[in-house]
Amino acid sequence: MRSFLRLALSLPAYASSAIAQLAPITFPADGGIVDVREYGAVPDDEGDDTAAIQSALDAYPNGNRIVYLPPGVFVVRDTLRWPAGDGGGNAQKRTILQGAGEPLSIIRLPQNTGGFNDGARPKPLIWTGGAPAQRFRNAVRDLTIEIGPQNAGAIGLQFNASNQGTIRNVSIRAGDGSGKTGLDLGHCDEIGPLLVRHLTVEGFEVGISTKWPVNSNTFEHLVLRKQRRLGWWNYHQMVFVRDLVSENRVPSIFNEKDSWGSVTLLDAHLHAINPDRNTPAILNQRQFYLRNVEVLGYGLAVDNDDKGRDKGDISPEGILKEDTSHKNVRSLFREVGDGTLARSGEIAQLPVKETPEVPWGDPVREWANLIDFGADPTGAADASPALQKAIDSGSKTLYLPAGANFLFSSAVEIRGPVQRIIGLEGRFTAEGAPIWKLVDGRHPQKLPDAPVVIIERMSHQSGGAEIRVLHESARTLVISSATGFAIEGVGKGDLFLDDLCGHLDRLAPGQSAWCRQLNSEREGLKCRNAGGKLWILGMKTEKTGTLIDTTAGGITELNGLFVFSNSGWNEGEAAFTVADATLNLFGVNERNFNRQPVKLWVRERQGAETRELAEMPWVFLGR
Repeated sequence: MRSFLRLALSLPAYASSAIAQLAPITFPADGGIVDVREYGAVPDDEGDDTAAIQSALDAYPNGNRIVYLPPGVFVVRDTLRWPAGDGGGNAQKRTILQGAGEPLSIIRLPQNTGGFNDGARPKPLIWTGGAPAQRFRNAVRDLTIEIGPQNAGAIGLQFNASNQGTIRNVSIRAGDGSGKTGLDLGHCDEIGPLLVRHLTVEGFEVGISTKWPVNSNTFEHLVLRKQRRLGWWNYHQMVFVRDLVSENRVPSIFNEKDSWGSVTLLDAHLHAINPDRNTPAILNQRQFYLRNVEVLGYGLAVDNDDKGRDKGDISPEGILKEDTSHKNVRSLFREVGDGTLARSGEIAQLPVKETPEVPWGDPVREWANLIDFGADPTGAADASPALQKAIDSGSKTLYLPAGANFLFSSAVEIRGPVQRIIGLEGRFTAEGAPIWKLVDGRHPQKLPDAPVVIIERMSHQSGGAEIRVLHESARTLVISSATGFAIEGVGKGDLFLDDLCGHLDRLAPGQSAWCRQLNSEREGLKCRNAGGKLWILGMKTEKTGTLIDTTAGGITELNGLFVFSNSGWNEGEAAFTVADATLNLFGVNERNFNRQPVKLWVRERQGAETRELAEMPWVFLGR
């Protein structure tokens, strides 16, 4: 019988994230998990765990490994650093610090710790790497970072990830008067794209810091409270945010001038706690788009400081339905009074669905190792037949253990009760034409289909082929924290793409998709909406080729876009194409460093008439 990392621990439910964890997150022992206890860390003994945790981090540099913190308090007195390995392109990447649950696993900096107590010399408790943009797949998940009193220079987390990387279900807390910055995403250049979801920052001088002109950061479900200077400080960076709750007496957001920075903010609640009546909820000096933002208690909702004294400011409290410092594209076939473009009969904003949560399940009874069904962990033979056997075994969770590199080169049907295919952060290689089809009602044992299926936490070999995922089902499909997938919708079921480095090749008529942090870098067409409803929060692209093609009555709403024109654009090539459909663009940004920028932004056809938008002066360009 396999041994498992399991602790019988009963704690009250805690719900700062989407779902309270009623039991610790655990993993199978044969999954390649790196448990910090195996390196000498002891929770709840008040001893110094710094060296032990650092040894666990250093054990597999660039290894696509989960470094696991079981429930308990771990005392750390110096910076935990992502491993450099042999340096160069292998440094500070593919490392995942994973707790047992946000309230359960705690990293604590004790009171008045040397090196952290000087506010003029900030120092991070956790650092995940610097520039350049090679910090692929880094993550911090399901834990709490605590900064004890009298640590004025402490930074909770200096995070860096590229293309695909995430912070999820994390709290960062500092005692009264302690802490410099909670989450620092401005400690170096070239941070992102990445996804931060379910983050609480309490205390600190500044709650979140985002800086420098590439590569965009996407956030959803954030709480900021009790900051001493600013809730959020943005300079240069493109940030795309949904569901921010700020409870502060200081400004919730400062978007600083003399930069290329932009903020796209949706569905926020900015509540002042005993503020100075001259304090604005938002101090904006650059590009800003907001929608459905509730402001309470502040003397000024938005201070558009770059427009001069009292020009463009927004004073009333309550719901700010929509405001923008730059115009946005809705269609090329009708202009409304403010110069914004809209098409008659369009849906102003698509309804937003939350990404569904899939039960974690019991690793003892419900998880199955792909190797046990005959998969070759060396990648010498096609693992697709083994994956099909595992799916048809009736197990709810199938896992690809870390340290393996599975080859997939043929078709697989995802059917029956399987709910999760999880990579435990490992790699795969795709050759030929591997297709994973999500289908209905074809399980050989006639077992019922799971209503939601998630494929998560795995990546293809850098530069290799993608696995094509064919969504033929009426069920819901989630693809999360993954690279190397190209998704094609041909059914009716909902689709959720979270923190994906890959492509949406097709969205079927009548099908709906919600994407958070979609990074698409192939040459040619990146995304095709052929009659569906497509909602995106945060998209980053590279290389030439149309970004999104919307046709056949489809509706595309894109909230926050970073176009990195790093290879130049071809003459006559449109960034967006529309045919008998609707396109809504909000918060569009382009960066072009001495290469050909976008020359044609939108080509739209309605019936027999075609219109083009060659220039978008409201797009903030950095060149």
